[in-house]
Amino acid sequence: MTTSFANSQVPPDIPPRSTSIDMDSPPEPSMAKEYEDLQSLPVAGKRGQHFGRAFQSTGRRVCPTNRLVSVLVGFCLVLTLSVALLGVQRTRFSGDQGAAAEALKSLNLTVKAGLGSIQQKRNSTRTKLATLEKTMDDQVSKMEKVKKQVEDQLDTLKQDSRAFRCEIVELRSNGSKTGCCPKGWKNFEESCYWMSQDSASWNQAKLDCEKKEAHLVIINSPKEKRFVNQHRRSGDLWIGLTDVTGVWKWVDGTSYVLQQEDWAEGQPDHWYGHGLGGGEDCVQAVSNGLWNDNHCSRRFRWMCEMELGL
Repeated sequence: MTTSFANSQVPPDIPPRSTSIDMDSPPEPSMAKEYEDLQSLPVAGKRGQHFGRAFQSTGRRVCPTNRLVSVLVGFCLVLTLSVALLGVQRTRFSGDQGAAAEALKSLNLTVKAGLGSIQQKRNSTRTKLATLEKTMDDQVSKMEKVKKQVEDQLDTLKQDSRAFRCEIVELRSNGSKTGCCPKGWKNFEESCYWMSQDSASWNQAKLDCEKKEAHLVIINSPKEKRFVNQHRRSGDLWIGLTDVTGVWKWVDGTSYVLQQEDWAEGQPDHWYGHGLGGGEDCVQAVSNGLWNDNHCSRRFRWMCEMELGL
């Protein structure tokens, strides 16, 4: 059975769809159209143009793109991490600094204690050394006193022995001899004289006389000078006069006042032309009995003198 579309009916509760356009009502403008119309509106002068550009730039700054936001977020994260790391490092550095300060303080205390101990030991050692030095000085002083006493006793013994021998000689001679000298020595007034056989320097001659408990001859009078000249052997002779200290003195320390009649012509001259170094500081008696200053290293015979001491 066939039915026609024209005979179909629309339900009464659904209004029919209108397909016609109401020409009387104007169409609603779109937002794009309105924005274009807004831009096309005349604006007084250039102020409107600047306002529009500023509005667009502000919009771009207030509403950044997603990429810029991501960059800023990443930078903030890096900055935050750096600050955290710096904080951790600062905490560690502070801890290390504190530990170093404590270690340094402990080291200073140890060093001070060590220096104090060393100072105490030094003071103690210094005190002990001072005590030891004083003890040694006392012992040396005592030894010097004992040595002097022994030497004095030996000298006394020798003098007593010599006096005893001389007394025996005097008794045997019935008083004709008033003194005596050791064997090989010659007596004149209150002294004994010994003449050497060999030659030596002035210093060697002086030492030899001292070993004999005597000294190089000291001439105190014209009579003694004549005695020395009479009992000397041929050749020059060292006597106990020198100016090695710059002043003429005899070997016993007594001063000599220069008298020209004691010296050979032109002497003493302190001659430096001998090539032996230095001047002439020692005195020799020449063959005629007069004196001459000569270099102390020259070798001559010598005469020793010993006082009897009776």
